[in-house]
Amino acid sequence: MAAEESLYYVNQVFDKVSLPAKGLTETQFDECTFTNCDFTETDFSSCDFIKCTFDRCNLSMVKFGPIGFDKVQFSNCKMIGVDFSHTKDFLFAVDFTNCILDYAAFMKKKNRKSHFTNCSLKGTDFSEADLTSAVFERCDLSAAVFMRSILNSVNFTSAINFTIDPEKNLLRKAKFSADGLAGLLTNYGIVVEES
Repeated sequence: MAAEESLYYVNQVFDKVSLPAKGLTETQFDECTFTNCDFTETDFSSCDFIKCTFDRCNLSMVKFGPIGFDKVQFSNCKMIGVDFSHTKDFLFAVDFTNCILDYAAFMKKKNRKSHFTNCSLKGTDFSEADLTSAVFERCDLSAAVFMRSILNSVNFTSAINFTIDPEKNLLRKAKFSADGLAGLLTNYGIVVEES
């Protein structure tokens, strides 16, 4: 899979593919599947992914830049340090299942109704992101950053280890379990003890 082969891939399956660090530029992938691929530190500058699936891939430290993600699903992927902040805003929609997204960045991204299921999001930055109606199901949000984030109607009921300042984020109709309320009170110095 080299940049010279084609600039447009449709319904292709890429299995156990590795790319050189320079990666691909200005390539469109439409309804493609990537399985067991190692894209560590790959540069996907100006690529577009439409209705694609990444399964069991290593995308750690990938450079996305101004690329498009429209209805892209990541499953069982390692994505440490991935920065989605500079991706295209138009039609940005990504979902994650069983992924390691530690130290990822979604700053200023509009990713409404996104699903994060059984993911590690330690140290991930959601500053100024619009996550309206997103779901964090069984996710570890240790040291995740929520600052001026839109978290209206977000479901945090099964998320753990989060700290969210209600005075610095929009939380209208956000859902939390009783066990998770401590994560909303940390900045007030209130200690919640289990009975």
